Amino acid sequence: MIRINLLPVRQIKQRIRAQQEIVALLAVFFALLAVMAFAGYRQSVHVAELQAETARLAQEKEKFNAVIAKIAKIKKDQAVIESKLTVIKGLKFTSQLPARVLDELARLTPPDRMWLTSLDYAGPTLTIAGTALDNATIAEYMNRIGQSSLFLGTELKNSSLSLLGNQKLKAFSMTIACLAPPPPPPPPDAKK
Repeated sequence: MIRINLLPVRQIKQRIRAQQEIVALLAVFFALLAVMAFAGYRQSVHVAELQAETARLAQEKEKFNAVIAKIAKIKKDQAVIESKLTVIKGLKFTSQLPARVLDELARLTPPDRMWLTSLDYAGPTLTIAGTALDNATIAEYMNRIGQSSLFLGTELKNSSLSLLGNQKLKAFSMTIACLAPPPPPPPPDAKK
């Protein structure tokens, strides 16, 4: 006897295979969804950590901003003090220069051969007048002045014969270029 199987075996197998594929696809989808959720959770934890670190660094920056402001104020005050010191040094040099010039003139003037009768000190120019025994004494005096570190050079304005009692002497006047005080250095920049 011949048996005929009327059950659709192929269709049943296809249905079972389709169900298995759908279940596998759903399992993969849910696994992928779980991995994405876990990665999202890790990212949110990492973002929260970074935000907390940023807040901590902002607080630390505020502390340092106060210190930086104090340092900037100190640097500004230091620049002001240094400029005042520079002015004081310039004034000190300028105030000592006339005394040094007079001391140098007194040291260079031969006491037994020359006498100064007038002196006019105006800034870097010194005008002197006096009497000397002869022209050689005047020339030697001019050479001494030219070799001094305080004077830059001399110029004889006039020399004439004058009688003092029964002595014939040389009256002279000359201009001496004195060392000018150095310009004060520029104040340091407060921008550094």
